[in-house]
Amino acid sequence: MSCPFHKPTSKPTPAPDPNSTASDEEVPPGLPIPHPPEKLLLGNFSEIDPNFIASSFWRLADIYGPIFSLHLGKRNIVVLSNHELINEVSDDRYYEKFVTGVQEEIRVFVKNGLFTSYSEEEEWGIAHRTLMPVFGPMHVRKMFPQMVDILSQMVLRWDRLGGERISTMDTFTRLAFDVIGLCAFNYRFNAFYGEELIPFAQQLGEVLIETGLRTNRPAFENKLHPRSKKHMMDNIHAMWKVCDDIVAERKANPRPDVDDILNVMLTAKDPVTGKGFTDENIRYQMATFLVAGHDTSAGSMMFLFYNLLQHPETLQKCYAEVDEVLGDRPLELEDLPKLKYIEASLRETLRFLGPIPAITRRARKTTLLAGKYRVTPDMAIVSNFKGLHHDPAVWGDDCNEFKPERFLNGGWEKLPANAWKPFGNGVRSCIGRYLAEQEIIITMAMVLQRFVVEMADPDYKLKIKSTLTIKPDNFDLKVRRRPGKDHLFSFTGAPAPAPGLKAAEKKTTAKTQSANLKPMAIYYGGNTGTCKSFAEDLETSAANHGLGVPDKVQSLDSAVEHLPTDRPVILITSSYEGLPPDNARNFVAWLETRAKDATNSKILQGVTYAVFGAGNKDWAATYHRIPKLVDELMAKLGATRLVAAGFVDVSQDIAGPFEDWKVTLFPKLRETAGITSQVRNAEVAVQITTPETPSKLAGEEVSEGTVLANSIIAARGIGPEKRQIDIQLPPDVEYRSGDYLAIQPFNPLPSVTRVLRHFSLHPDDLITITNTTKAHLLSPTPLTLFNLLSTRVELSQPITARQLTLLASYAPTDSTLATLNHTTLLQSRTSLLDILTSHPSIHLPFSIFIDLLPPLTYRQYSISSSPLVSPTTCSLTYDVHASPSLHDSTVPFHGVASTYLASLQPGSRLRCFVRTTNIPFRLPVDNKTPVIMIATGTGIAPMRAFMLDRVAVADARGVEVLGDARLYYGVRGREDWLYKEDLEGWEGRGIVKVKMAFSRPGHGEEAPTEGEKRKGAHVDQLVWEDREELKALFRDGAKILVCGSASRVGRSVSEVATRIWEEAHPGATREEAEEWLRGCREERFVSDVFG
Repeated sequence: MSCPFHKPTSKPTPAPDPNSTASDEEVPPGLPIPHPPEKLLLGNFSEIDPNFIASSFWRLADIYGPIFSLHLGKRNIVVLSNHELINEVSDDRYYEKFVTGVQEEIRVFVKNGLFTSYSEEEEWGIAHRTLMPVFGPMHVRKMFPQMVDILSQMVLRWDRLGGERISTMDTFTRLAFDVIGLCAFNYRFNAFYGEELIPFAQQLGEVLIETGLRTNRPAFENKLHPRSKKHMMDNIHAMWKVCDDIVAERKANPRPDVDDILNVMLTAKDPVTGKGFTDENIRYQMATFLVAGHDTSAGSMMFLFYNLLQHPETLQKCYAEVDEVLGDRPLELEDLPKLKYIEASLRETLRFLGPIPAITRRARKTTLLAGKYRVTPDMAIVSNFKGLHHDPAVWGDDCNEFKPERFLNGGWEKLPANAWKPFGNGVRSCIGRYLAEQEIIITMAMVLQRFVVEMADPDYKLKIKSTLTIKPDNFDLKVRRRPGKDHLFSFTGAPAPAPGLKAAEKKTTAKTQSANLKPMAIYYGGNTGTCKSFAEDLETSAANHGLGVPDKVQSLDSAVEHLPTDRPVILITSSYEGLPPDNARNFVAWLETRAKDATNSKILQGVTYAVFGAGNKDWAATYHRIPKLVDELMAKLGATRLVAAGFVDVSQDIAGPFEDWKVTLFPKLRETAGITSQVRNAEVAVQITTPETPSKLAGEEVSEGTVLANSIIAARGIGPEKRQIDIQLPPDVEYRSGDYLAIQPFNPLPSVTRVLRHFSLHPDDLITITNTTKAHLLSPTPLTLFNLLSTRVELSQPITARQLTLLASYAPTDSTLATLNHTTLLQSRTSLLDILTSHPSIHLPFSIFIDLLPPLTYRQYSISSSPLVSPTTCSLTYDVHASPSLHDSTVPFHGVASTYLASLQPGSRLRCFVRTTNIPFRLPVDNKTPVIMIATGTGIAPMRAFMLDRVAVADARGVEVLGDARLYYGVRGREDWLYKEDLEGWEGRGIVKVKMAFSRPGHGEEAPTEGEKRKGAHVDQLVWEDREELKALFRDGAKILVCGSASRVGRSVSEVATRIWEEAHPGATREEAEEWLRGCREERFVSDVFG
């Protein structure tokens, strides 16, 4: 398909004549290079995303074709995006590397190291000629033992994590540092021995971020950041010292027996000049290896794992190759050339999207590029590798598909010159290419031989982090041992595992299933929760049939190579347009790959299974494709089918077919397991007795926290009463600002009294409950009714449709119950108890009533204190909900948790625990990073914690170490303005700038003062009015934190953020704006909202 903006030449353009003596004036002007319209004073800066410049090139290339120019201040840039043009500028006779932009900025650290030296610098020639042989393939092969040494440490670390999340950014950074350190300098960073990254890696990360910021800021603006520059230089000097110390130690203790790169730099002489390396240049070369080497190797491995996990069929081919080449023996050097498919997968990864998105070249003298575009030596010519590596003229119409096979069967050898350039160009290409490739292939072989690998988040979507290179951001893995590979975790000379349980031991100790139940396994695959709910329902019902699920319900992907043979296996899955759900993709690919080999017809022998499938008949062509495929392949691979597969059409009766299938399934499961005991019926049995001596509750049971204070901070007015409760935490309990405190409440006394009165029961009566597996109803000793109703069951939850239907069977024929509409009942939050008390003719047994109630669950509140100020205590800021009920104004409504908290006096004990936030709802790690906080009402709680963090830092180091912070706080009126004096004081100190919004001011209160917002203002209006300031902060890396009502502030702030982006991107669609916002939510726009 031809590009509408550029007509390719019909034949290759002749190269410029290297012997030409034509002056600049004699080179014709040529054709104009396409370019975006310029804006007054800004040129094309508005086209560039300073946080991800390469993405701007990608977008503009889609618009303007394979060549376009940009005017960025004093810089003129030409961007090339196809093979024809990039091939021409790759000729070192006419074009050369142009050290500019971030490479020029990073010279502050690596100076004239190989990566950033100017071509005319003598040091580059000396280093290039001297070091090329030691980075060649033959010498790199000698590094195999050191690489395996380091990889063994990583493997053992992964194994000890036992299924926990593994940050690819963290783990592959550690790996790359250790490999470079040991192979190049015979130095051990021991990066896998600590919880935190080694200081050198942390310092380097900060330097790369700062140099990236400095690259994208005007020169005058960089002068406005002296503290950032000083911090950067402090980091640089610390890293230089590490390099210098390594050199000094080697000089003091020479190691002529060590064949490493450091010895070469200390002893070798350049064959051309006869000169050696100066100590200063050795420092810069060492820094260069660590900067460029660790970033590219780590990024390449991250992209490789991401691509393989996104393409399970490719991953399974890699597993098959490792198994064929290695079997069950350790990897040897001679195995590496045999791993052809893994090598092809690496090459395809680097083609598809690698860590180096572009390189910059320049013409040695003024010339006509492609015979028609005039380029001069002062122009930066960018080779956009995404355009090159996705050029259909080279890679075909499937250039946007991930296919390692394109590099096999002669595909690699047939590539035209300069078509694949992830390591750069010519004499200035990456000198460490062979080292990186060998390291990555060893990593893949050792990992795949030992582990089943899966994404920690099955629905993870690629997000790019851009610094000196690009790499996946927040991409985490989970691993578990492959069956029969335990012997491969014993490494000769490897460090001993850290104390603690291995994964398998942890799993065993976690099993608490009763020995009287026969085990079964349940796996599900689904994106919407339907299949998971089926699986959990099956687990709940199992005990009634004498069966248990000791390993609990798990995703299908967790069953790859781990299908048990000692228990029946139930597989529940759906289809999505004929494809497996996200958490079943690897499992389906594993079955498909194994089924292609006829010799695998018995690999699942001993597995007994049954399949249930969910689908929607509206997708007729692919209806139930995946469950049917799983059922077929399981049998093909030797597993034994227990019962015929069951299916449900979710567009019709979503529960009926599943209930019918269970009627067939459980008898077969019982027969297979030899269970002869009677099937337990689900009816709960209740026995209520009167105690000989009435017992008197002495208060709450012993719990974790102790109330220190519980005070009103805003009286009830136009809004509910607001309180702050301070709680002494038990020893060794820690929290961070942004975390929650989960508390176990008691039901309000009026609600408990209503139940007792309706059923004519006494609170001291004792109750014994049997014939149920519901843990919240069971007790080793009889409970008082007051205890049961206060602490075990939800009394205020809206009635369900099932409960309403059930009540009809206990109501007289003339009851008005049939006239009630469930939707209306939901809207008025009418509970089961409300219906019973308003319809006294319904005679529901107390046993049925109790069985219908769900367990009373923990409620969580954002902590409003800072551990930097009060590490052993925490505070909660909450509304006390008390009002007439929506369904009957004569009946009061009391919020369960808030009423409970408000009742607690100093000295009271309460059950509670700290729950860590599972979203990045935290202040930025760097205190200088700007933060924008938006809150309403008691949503101020976590913001108060964050501001107290900043107060503590300012008290210790001065307010000047803090970056800009804004708080947009919305309340009804001034009487609801929580922590007013604190906020005003903090603003006066420069801790935070506060903007207030009053939605209903003037209701019997002092009118808003000058500077406060007009009547009816909301926080989203303030954000819109300040959008120019906030956009500037966001461009500087600001993080946005939002807390309040999901239906109000959560929605309105998201909407205004979308509008601001749309205004800044004329012509963009609402879908693009929403996509941008979704992309920000993982790190930079984080909401912690509540119902």
